[in-house]
Amino acid sequence: MENIAYIGLSHQIALQQQVDIIANNVANASTPGFKAQDLLFSEFLADAGESGEISQVVDEASFTRLSQGSLSQTGNPLDIAISGDGYFSIETAQGVRYSRAGNFVLNAEGTIVTPQGQALLDEGNLPINVPDDGPITITADGSVSTPGGNITRIKVVTFENRQDLIEIGNGLYDGLPDAEIPDTESQVIQGAVEQSNVQPVLEITKMIEVSRIYQGVQRFLQTDHDRQRTTIRTLTDTNG
Repeated sequence: MENIAYIGLSHQIALQQQVDIIANNVANASTPGFKAQDLLFSEFLADAGESGEISQVVDEASFTRLSQGSLSQTGNPLDIAISGDGYFSIETAQGVRYSRAGNFVLNAEGTIVTPQGQALLDEGNLPINVPDDGPITITADGSVSTPGGNITRIKVVTFENRQDLIEIGNGLYDGLPDAEIPDTESQVIQGAVEQSNVQPVLEITKMIEVSRIYQGVQRFLQTDHDRQRTTIRTLTDTNG
């Protein structure tokens, strides 16, 4: 394969991965607490033998845009938003996971859970069970109470490097429990949900731009292919 083909192919592979990231962002534009993602690209110099080195594109890593999403007031007492860098701790079958999505519900046992049925944890790493004795009140520090008295406090944590968290779907992130840090700076807001920080118009614009670049690379490769075919035909006719 010609060096030009290697260069073009590496560029197209990187662009395809970027399209996948953008598509995922757009698909989650209305997902509570979702954080948009981006790719980091770098240059990779490959040995091309006697030709020296050729420059290829490599997707170095993905990263998460950690900016706060807008807060939507819902009035639902079990909709809880975090203003700040914190995360809710969620009990799953695979262990504790973390989330910014605060659209909780009560299950049949009176436990505050995600729409998927996973329990919201308190500072003692226990599910939060609410007695059926009146309205639920949640204060800025995460304290949960009913007319019968205080129940517990919602566990809100953060991490030294939030980029280390790995998105696993359903608004959940995987991280090392040993790395979590109690978050005393963030505020809990009852009756609100943090929206996705995806800006659909910007993502669609980026998708169009990436698609045009991909098509440009394809035209470049086709032009080079036509050049090679013409050269081969000319040499064949000359020698014939």
